[in-house]
Amino acid sequence: MASPLRRLILAARPGQALAAACALLLGLALFIGLQRLVRPRYSWVTPWDQWIPFVAESWFLYVLFFPFVLLAAAYASPERFRALRNATGLAFGVALLCFWLFPEDLPRPEIGALDNAFLQQRLSRMWQLDRACNGFPSLHVAVTCLACRALWDRPYPWLSATSGLLICLSTLTLKQHTLIDVAGGMLLALVCTLATQRQGKHRRVPA
Repeated sequence: MASPLRRLILAARPGQALAAACALLLGLALFIGLQRLVRPRYSWVTPWDQWIPFVAESWFLYVLFFPFVLLAAAYASPERFRALRNATGLAFGVALLCFWLFPEDLPRPEIGALDNAFLQQRLSRMWQLDRACNGFPSLHVAVTCLACRALWDRPYPWLSATSGLLICLSTLTLKQHTLIDVAGGMLLALVCTLATQRQGKHRRVPA
């Protein structure tokens, strides 16, 4: 009988994970290029955002997004992976348009006084590459929600949901996004899921 670790390894679909990794790298490259062409103009900061504390340690949860999406791609069923791919592609296109039309101006926290030199360096580097103009809607949140959906029929769905929730919350405590950005990301995930589901149903209808 195979050990649990061996079964876990055998259940993975490396091709799906590789496709997701390539898509993430392409998306990051496009974001870095686009944000240099726009100038931040809009602020979505609310009084509720100002009550949320800045927690530098949230960085560890924030970057958990990347392995989380890759694991979702690797362990999703082929059908759910296709749904994840289609919905994420649509969300990416809509988000790029929003970033272009409504570039956000979100002030970053002061990190010069942080005691943790590692976090200070990581945050400084991240904010050099990831400027605030691509905030609304939060694609970080949208793709996290879509990844949770892809894993929902896998064992321990509560673990996926908890991980996704922590990743989404980290966007607020790290001051990467506002509450409006996060709500927009959740709405974007829902709309893209419904749109791609409907498209898939139309394709299955015989002529």
